[in-house]
Parts: sequence; structure tokens; C-alpha cells
Amino acid sequence: MKINLPISPGARHVVTALQTAGYEAYIVGGAIRDLLLERTPKDFDIGCSATPEEVRQVFGRRSARIIGKRFRLTHVTCKGELFEVSTFRKAPAETAAAPAKEGSDTEEMAENLILSDNSWGTAVEDAWRRDFTVNALFYDPVDGQLYDHTGMGLADIKSRTVRAIGEPALRFEEDPVRMLRALKLVGQFDFTLDSATENALFARLELLKLASPSRLALELEKIFGSCCGDRHLRAFHDYGLLEYFLPELNHCWDTPVMDRALELLYERNCRLDEGRYRNSVSLAMACVALPFVEEALGIAPGDPVPSRKCGGAANAVLEKIFLPLHMMIRLNLSAEKILTLQAIFDQGKCPRELYTSRSYPNARELKIIRAAVDGGDPEQTDREWPLPLVEHAPRGKNSNGKPRRRRSRKPKETPQE
Repeated sequence: MKINLPISPGARHVVTALQTAGYEAYIVGGAIRDLLLERTPKDFDIGCSATPEEVRQVFGRRSARIIGKRFRLTHVTCKGELFEVSTFRKAPAETAAAPAKEGSDTEEMAENLILSDNSWGTAVEDAWRRDFTVNALFYDPVDGQLYDHTGMGLADIKSRTVRAIGEPALRFEEDPVRMLRALKLVGQFDFTLDSATENALFARLELLKLASPSRLALELEKIFGSCCGDRHLRAFHDYGLLEYFLPELNHCWDTPVMDRALELLYERNCRLDEGRYRNSVSLAMACVALPFVEEALGIAPGDPVPSRKCGGAANAVLEKIFLPLHMMIRLNLSAEKILTLQAIFDQGKCPRELYTSRSYPNARELKIIRAAVDGGDPEQTDREWPLPLVEHAPRGKNSNGKPRRRRSRKPKETPQE
């Protein structure tokens, strides 16, 4: 099928370079789905017939870095963008059993868990080993050709249906994180699960316990890095998945504290979607955690946050909600700082060290979100707490965006005999 899709210049260049080197290469996965839904993709993933080592040979060691063990792929930097370039894969010939308690309900199903997924294959084999039909579309930006190898991808996008490729039960047993991704499609795009996929998901929710905390933490970062995290959480709860993903939030569902957390997260997502503020995972974490901090401190929602014991309460709440997923330490620390700075904002004082703090912009944004949710005046908050004229440079770079130079160390003089 011939179609013209708006692909980023960097993605087009990577595909062209691989094809010029003699390899088969396409834009794959969610980017094609998003474009067909007339949405802007957050990134462009590329699939090709080149192995990770061959991809690195095409782009050089400085621009291409091989990552991963369970699923090896290459990060390629091109035109200021970072692209994930994966090699076409086929379904693994054998699966290795994951640890499961003897006699548990998951013991038998755990035998199908995929612990290694590096069996190279063709483009068609790669499409059929993917999770859902809407994610199995391949697009060649050079000749404008769209490939739907499963024969159901385009139809399911039009009908907004999440359909597992192959046997749904087996696909969820191979990788339980696929259940989470299926419900992300439900939450983000208002898709519905087809009956076979839905039945298999309900029967295998407990398998999510077998997924590594680091992989689940990465999925949560993606959820909080989007502008529809509140819808994702609602979908997880509606299908019973939240109990295995974020049990503390599931336990508090339908309580005033959880309702306020979703409301704060929704306001943050609206402001992100409208371009009012930049993306920040730690800010999303702070929005969810703030009502629990208020409860721990014994204050009513919207009341000024006391400075005393705020830091300890924030740390305890973040650990209770997110620690099982092994969130990055820097994200937890950043979210904790955003929460503790609310007490200073509520006192109406702005010491110089706060104004120049790296956490100030995110903490200021949370203060504005609180004003919007609690019936205050966000515009007044915006005026009272201005952003610094000069924003902090990214870590490792100067204010002009260029990498910082390392200080040269003079060689130690050898003592003369």
C-alpha cells in the first residue's frame, strides 16, 4: 500500500543509510500506528535485517551503541535525535522457565516466559512475533510503501481494536508486560480488547509478578512521561492489573486521596498536552504522591504544607508507592525535592537558594497545578513565582548547550634520583 507519512528527517536518514548499505530497513511499531491515528509519535523505531554489530559498522562507534541482553538493539544518534534500531527477529525456538513458587497458579504458565529474544529472522517473521496487530505495521519512507504482514493491522486501527497476534494466552505467558501495553492502548487511544485477548488477559493477570521490577519501572516512566498517565491508571484498575502493578494505588482506589491524585495528574497532563510546561516524570510522580503526603501530615487537601516533617513524609510516601518498581534514584530524589519545596512556596518566601535550585521550575509548576485544582488562580501563582531568566544547562553541558570540557590534569613529575 502506497502512502505518504510525515517521518522525521533523522529517521528517514537512518533508514536510507541502512538501505544504501544493502540492508532491508523500515520504520516499525507504534510510530506508524500513531501517524495513522493522526497523532504525533513520541519517537521513531527502526527495524532492519542488519545485526547490532552491522548497524554499528554503518554509523560508526561514536553514533551507534549496542545495548540490552534479553533484547539486543542499537541506539543510533542522527540529526540530534536518538533512534532504537532493532534486528528482525523470529519467535524463539525454546523458552526458559522463570522462577515460580512450587504449586502456585503461575508455575505452569511461567514455563513459556521468554528470557532471551535474540533469534534473528525476516521482516515477515518479525511482524508475526510482535505483540498486537496495530503495532506490527512496517513503513518504508524511501518508496512510501506500507506493509501489513498480519493482514489485520490497518483494519484494527480503523476499528480501534487491540488484537494479540497468534494465541493471546501464549503471548502473555511469553512476556507478561504485554498485558500492561495492551491496556496502555485502551487508556491512551480508547481502544477495546477483542474477546480472545480480553479473556486471556483476565486469566493471566497474576503473571505480571514474574516481570522484572526494572522493566515495570521503565514502563511506568513511559506512562508518566506521556500526557495520558491518568487514563492509563484508570484502565489498569478497570481490568484488575493495577493490583499487580502499583498495589498501593489500587488499595486506595475510590478514596478521596486517590481521586485527588488523579485530578492533579490530569491537570499536569492537560498542561503538558497544551504546551504550557515541559515533560517531567518526577513532576508526575509528585502529583500522584502529594495527596498521600497531605494525608500523612494530617492536613486537609489544598491547605498549606507545613515545613516540619514534610521531607520525611514525602520520602516515606514515594518509597511506599514506587519503591517496589525500583524507580531511578534521581527520579525519587527529584520528586521528593518538588514535594518538600511546596512548604516554602506556601510560606510565601523565596530565598535565593530556592530561586536558583534545579528543582525550582518543577516545584513551581506543581504549585500552579495545585492552584488550578484547588480553585485558586494559576495565573496569579505564575506571576508571583517567576521562572529564572536563565535556565539551568543540562548536566554535563555549559549554558550554551555544548559539552563541558574536562579539566586536564598535569602529569605527575617523576622524582629525580
